[in-house]
Amino acid sequence: MIKFFKSLPYHTKTALKSIARHLALTFSSASAVSVTLTLLMVFLVLAGNVSSFTYSIEDSLQIYATIEDTVSEEEISVLQSEIEAMDHVVNVTFSDKEQELENYIGNNEDEASQRLFEAYSGEGNPLKNAFIIEVDSGNNLEEVSAALQEREEILEAAYGGDSVIMLVRAMDGIRIAGGIFVIALSVLAIFLISNTIKSAIYSRNNEISIMRNVGATNGFIKMPFMIEGMVIGMIGAIVPILITLFGYSYLYNALNGVLLISMFKMQPVIPFAIYVSVALLATGMIVGMLGSFFAVNKYLRWKR
Repeated sequence: MIKFFKSLPYHTKTALKSIARHLALTFSSASAVSVTLTLLMVFLVLAGNVSSFTYSIEDSLQIYATIEDTVSEEEISVLQSEIEAMDHVVNVTFSDKEQELENYIGNNEDEASQRLFEAYSGEGNPLKNAFIIEVDSGNNLEEVSAALQEREEILEAAYGGDSVIMLVRAMDGIRIAGGIFVIALSVLAIFLISNTIKSAIYSRNNEISIMRNVGATNGFIKMPFMIEGMVIGMIGAIVPILITLFGYSYLYNALNGVLLISMFKMQPVIPFAIYVSVALLATGMIVGMLGSFFAVNKYLRWKR
């Protein structure tokens, strides 16, 4: 291991000299890597934001639990604490009947209807006190709602029924499909980058053969090529990273972080663009290094 680290500066210097000596080949390989990573970047950005959209939709799904009139204020406070302690419940907001009436009036734009509803304020308010309950996942709406419905203090726990459950399942399906698509595209990108690096190394098989003939060990031969492949991958990642950082920032600001409606909030530039950039850089460098390793390895499978 110590020997490896001692020889690393020499191998790095050799790799950089080789890149400068084969500048046209390096530029060609880096360009191909850049195009592939740009394609991967586009789908990573799309998949990340689609996932964010689906979670935003799920976060807007809540359980509306009305409370029996016979429940006192002290009992309501205790009941709220007990509901907050239930599995999958993340937040419970109490809304008294006056607040419910105000919300109802505020959501009704017709002035005549507003004046009519205002007449029910005070003792004549027919609405119920209620809890607005947020859960950790849309998949748990039905379970939490059923548990609430079993309590004597709760008149009704509503969340939207089967249509909401179908929506939640659709959101899950979209996220899974997006994840599978990104994985498939990542595998394709790895294959294309690897083949690009291999093609660059294959064109220099005579150089590998000469090094082998003069007695260089396999590790000594492989190391400069692996570093070279890693550097090519890093160079190829520069353009996609710049597009990610500046392009996504421009798009986010132009759309005010929202796509079409306020529910569809885009991923914030920081840290999302940083995560994508790191993924692109790591992919380029690791695949470039491995592509070089396997390419050189092919020409070392013969006996001295």
